Amino acid sequence: MKRFQESLRDVTFLNKNSKRECKEILDSKMKPIGSLGVLEEIAEQLAGILPYSIGKIKRKGCHIVAVSDNGIIEENISPCPPEYTRLVAEEMLNGIAPIGIFCKNLDVDLKVIDVGMKKSIPRKYPNFFISKVVNGTKNFRKEPAMEINQVIDTIENGIFTIEELEEEYDVFSTGEMGIGNTTTSSAVLYSLTRCGLDEAVGRGSGVNDEGLALKKKIIFESCVRYNTFQMSPTEILASVGGLDIAFMVGLYIGAAKCRKLILVDGFISAVAALVACRLNPIIKNYLLFTHISEEPGMKLILKELGKEAFLNMKMRLGEGTGAIFAYPMIWGAVDIYEKMKTPREIYNLFFEE
Repeated sequence: MKRFQESLRDVTFLNKNSKRECKEILDSKMKPIGSLGVLEEIAEQLAGILPYSIGKIKRKGCHIVAVSDNGIIEENISPCPPEYTRLVAEEMLNGIAPIGIFCKNLDVDLKVIDVGMKKSIPRKYPNFFISKVVNGTKNFRKEPAMEINQVIDTIENGIFTIEELEEEYDVFSTGEMGIGNTTTSSAVLYSLTRCGLDEAVGRGSGVNDEGLALKKKIIFESCVRYNTFQMSPTEILASVGGLDIAFMVGLYIGAAKCRKLILVDGFISAVAALVACRLNPIIKNYLLFTHISEEPGMKLILKELGKEAFLNMKMRLGEGTGAIFAYPMIWGAVDIYEKMKTPREIYNLFFEE
């Protein structure tokens, strides 16, 4: 609990002077002002986040995938069998899942972390880690998913993960794997916002109309029974959440505390980001929403946080697959700051009387 509370207190605002200076430099380049749109916005955000010039950024991204099992899968809310959680995690580690393929193609370091699988991966991999306090959550239709101390400990493990890696990376991204986690995420979003069920609950991994109706019924009845609408964010996670969500909350807190940019892709990662921002609204400044999910709740989260996602590839796989494609844009944003010239410099280079 101490690390959790202290980390929330240690989050500070972006450096406004650095952001302003960055904008002035970008505006001085030989281009129409603001003509590079999102790239300029990314550069300015980085300038406000990093404790040094963005030209000194560590040009290596780190993608962290949190893997856990969800007890709610017992209620047949997913067409995928529960063993898929572990199997897909190992698929990632062997570079044959989409996230493994994309990370290799774009030279992003991939780290897969067991934050709550019932049965962990028996084989050893250099980029596989175990950081968990419990082997999966309980079925929240029958009982609360977790104890509050398990939520806090899992969040703290996420914070600690960023702290361990802060010397190696300036930019992180998040993903998740856990059959049933669109149900837990929808329940958390429903509880946080008191929105309509249709806004919060989507088809996840592809449930049919009957399955979608069952998801909505379970979420509604469970949230009403626990009265999650009157709970704090951590209490909501304990009642109807997932360990992957809690761990990613810790990643977002840790990134903000350590002054790192962290990319958000998709619905489940975005729910965790919303939880983190409810715990400390300043964290929002350290988030870059990259890809918008096909899940309906994603639009609601963006509206809640006043953010926009600049990629839309109609994906709903999970794993953080959309975020990976933003890394070249980030390095491009740094390059326009570093390498573009002012009109005077261009004249000096190329203009002949």
